[in-house]
Amino acid sequence: MIRTAKSSRQVATILGAVFLSAAFAPVCAWAADDPDEASPLTVTADFNRDGITDKAEVTLPDRDRSGPGILTVSLGQPGGAFKSVASYPVLGHAPRSLVVADFNKDGIPDLIVGDDDGSLRLFLGDGKGNMAPAGDIAHLGSVVSIAVADFNHDGIPDMAVSDWRGSSVTIFLGVGDGSFRREWSYPLRMPGTVAQLSAADFNGDGNPDLAVIYGDDGAYTFDVMVGNGKGAFTPAPELSVTKDPNAHCPA
Repeated sequence: MIRTAKSSRQVATILGAVFLSAAFAPVCAWAADDPDEASPLTVTADFNRDGITDKAEVTLPDRDRSGPGILTVSLGQPGGAFKSVASYPVLGHAPRSLVVADFNKDGIPDLIVGDDDGSLRLFLGDGKGNMAPAGDIAHLGSVVSIAVADFNHDGIPDMAVSDWRGSSVTIFLGVGDGSFRREWSYPLRMPGTVAQLSAADFNGDGNPDLAVIYGDDGAYTFDVMVGNGKGAFTPAPELSVTKDPNAHCPA
């Protein structure tokens, strides 16, 4: 039996929140019209604290979707142009996700790069646009998508990470020095799928929730996990939309 939201208005609200938050979340996936051309992962922040938006990108070698990536920070200039200031190798099989937040609580944006090999690599900003590699903060079977929010209301960014090899979503709570405490994992409804994550307050209780968005079942469906404000989540079938396994379209 298909699980549905309580009303069509609620479905529309949840869908709008999911895709709006996904559009503005600092998490990107590979996408390119040319299969031989890999689009960069891109996030924006004020890396040198001059009041102008800057950007960071992870790119792969031309015509090669697998291999060491390059992290480049470009500082925004008056008038809308960007000036590249620093590039760093991002070792790994294939970078899949890039997020930005102040992970060590020094007031400067930092970066985390998630790779298909399961590594989560931290780069600490110095306030001038430079990024210092700080090593791996965790390792999973793979990394597909990262959602960042303050799940336990302690003022420190936390993250949820989807892992297609492990068929799970894992919660990491930030410690405040750039490190994370691994809390718990829950299984993906569709094992082995590439699930995207989005964090937002979907039920209006003031706590960040999670949406696990699937695109591998012939239509975009999602599971909502309701946060309790302490870093734990509970499945909310009434807020989720899944495909009826008995439904099919005639040829």
